[in-house]
Amino acid sequence: MRCTGTIRSALGKGKLEDMRILVVGAVEGGSVPVGKAIHAGFREIGQETRFLDYSDFKDDFVKVAKARNRDLSARFILRCNIRLMETVLDFRPDAVLGIAQSPMLNPELLIKLRKAGIILCFWFVEDFRIFTYWRSYAPLFDYYFTIQKDPFWDEMKQMGCRNFYYLPPAFDANVKTDKPERLPAIPVSFVGAPYPNRVHFFSRLNRPDFQIYGDAWARYGNGSVVIGDRWISHEEARSIYRRSLININLHSSRDPASFGEGDFVNPRTFELAGLGAFQLTDMRRLMPLHFDLNEEITALTCWEEMTEAVDHFLGCDSERQEMARRAQERVLREHTYRHRAEEIVSLLS
Repeated sequence: MRCTGTIRSALGKGKLEDMRILVVGAVEGGSVPVGKAIHAGFREIGQETRFLDYSDFKDDFVKVAKARNRDLSARFILRCNIRLMETVLDFRPDAVLGIAQSPMLNPELLIKLRKAGIILCFWFVEDFRIFTYWRSYAPLFDYYFTIQKDPFWDEMKQMGCRNFYYLPPAFDANVKTDKPERLPAIPVSFVGAPYPNRVHFFSRLNRPDFQIYGDAWARYGNGSVVIGDRWISHEEARSIYRRSLININLHSSRDPASFGEGDFVNPRTFELAGLGAFQLTDMRRLMPLHFDLNEEITALTCWEEMTEAVDHFLGCDSERQEMARRAQERVLREHTYRHRAEEIVSLLS
């Protein structure tokens, strides 16, 4: 029976084995840059790697999703499968790593790849409670990397799965970190989607210096919304992060009253820290595994603490800057995609 748990415990100090690794990118969403970044991480540590880009399928994917037509859906899946198989036959990988929202969801194809001796991996950078497609596909992979532990792992065990490993998100250290454009500083900001808990709590943050950026926010009538009718690009988001004195990082939840009760640490936490941008976040059970909550990141347990912290840190420039500096040092030391690539290869080796 394969061991499970945190990958770091399996790391050795020897040279990483050379592998040919195919990274299958996501069709859309926040997982697209994750795939590109882990591909670059494999390359940095000397692995032979190829990135299979599906982002050009996004428009067709949206059309198929809206049409809800079986024939259209079947043709779209067939195109995805053909591109994957052509790449596998050309590249001859030792391992294939799928990322959340990548089209590695054909059981018959996955079984064929495993029978061919290819190690199948999937990085489920999602909340298992919200995105439940893992139930159908997790058993088909050799390694299923998750950003959550129990109770997710308990449910996987009940299905007979023993292939899970904890692999949190990371920071892409290859992003440009030049000084941001000379634009006015933003006192307090949030970038992201309007999940119910965010809609609820941000409606209570009545501050003229608070700015919200993200697609679909326009429909909620919050006066703090600056851009609410389109997707914010990764480049735009980084610019906002670095211009903001305080970035509010409220993790997503479908429960409007949810605050400080979740488990996983989202990718934004690592990105903000890696960019040297100060953040205030809600408490997460897994956060202490990655950051010192006294020295590096301030994690709050209730909304009242959040509003008090905003007032406090807006008036304490040196404290805010020092905490952001320490968080950045921690991320660059332990939490880049190069580190995650090393962990994956060490495990597969």
